[in-house]
Amino acid sequence: MTKKRVTLKLLAEETGFDISTISRVLRGDASLSIRPENVSIIKRAARELNYIPDTAARSLRSARSYSIGAILPSLQNQIHAQIVEGASRVFRDRGYSLIIAHSAGWADEREMVPDLIARNRVEGLMSLTFREDLRRFANGQASNVPFMAVNWSMPGFDSAVMLDERPGARLATEHLIDLGHRRIAHLSGDLRRFNAAERFAGYQDAHEKRNLAFPRELTQTAGYGYEDGARAMDELLDRKSGDFTAVFALSMLTAAGAIAALGRRGIRVPEDISVIGFNDGMLAEVMTPSLSTVAYPLADLGSAAAEGMISLVEKTVPTFRQVIGGAQLIQRESTRSVR
Repeated sequence: MTKKRVTLKLLAEETGFDISTISRVLRGDASLSIRPENVSIIKRAARELNYIPDTAARSLRSARSYSIGAILPSLQNQIHAQIVEGASRVFRDRGYSLIIAHSAGWADEREMVPDLIARNRVEGLMSLTFREDLRRFANGQASNVPFMAVNWSMPGFDSAVMLDERPGARLATEHLIDLGHRRIAHLSGDLRRFNAAERFAGYQDAHEKRNLAFPRELTQTAGYGYEDGARAMDELLDRKSGDFTAVFALSMLTAAGAIAALGRRGIRVPEDISVIGFNDGMLAEVMTPSLSTVAYPLADLGSAAAEGMISLVEKTVPTFRQVIGGAQLIQRESTRSVR
């Protein structure tokens, strides 16, 4: 026997509220005046009856797609996965679909965004990465589709949700200083880019705050990947820029690559050199040694980005910017006191 689909009409019969009110509650309509306890009644009934919004029917009625496109540089990055998870929950609860796109599916990356807009009729674009070809879509210039930068910022992009990364980088560096380290290397990214520049600035801030000379010679350009960390660590060691007892790496993967490079040279972590990363994930917990790092509420970042994106799509705000804090030090096995 085919199970009967749960509709707004059925929810109205179960709760006693009219269909319009139920629809607006489930869409998260902020303009609706309704008691919080009544919102709870409606949402609980929808949850218990396994109500699933009929987005196809709604799209036909409204001539809207209720689809948002998200551009990712990779599908394997744990950090991006946490952000997307937070965004997905909000979009689902508000009746939107999230369509993921990444560069591996296109021979020419410049065609990715136009294809995403044309084929899927997305009403908004979120990007977790910066690429030069995105400039023409900033602020809906080329497509009339709202654009949101997620965890990055560049001139010309009015809407963005970002982590407040400078305090987190300072926290990571100060952790090493508190353990007695005075010569701390930094594996950085491209300092012309927002995230790398913020983390580098936090590294500098910690030295200034603790009245330590800034070791410019111990900074090495890396990148966000495992191979980037290994290469940069080798380059720093080969430069013979001076002894150091600790490393602050740009990312979790950068730190993992650096630890691997140190191990290949017989340098032990943390016995010889302490290493701390930035952002947290399963890899940091399971690698050997487990990685000390600074964690942020990445799912909250994704949720905020989704809420902002919906506000742009529904034209309740012209632009949307928010900064998410909450850096938390997580000490594991890769850092220890100088001996």
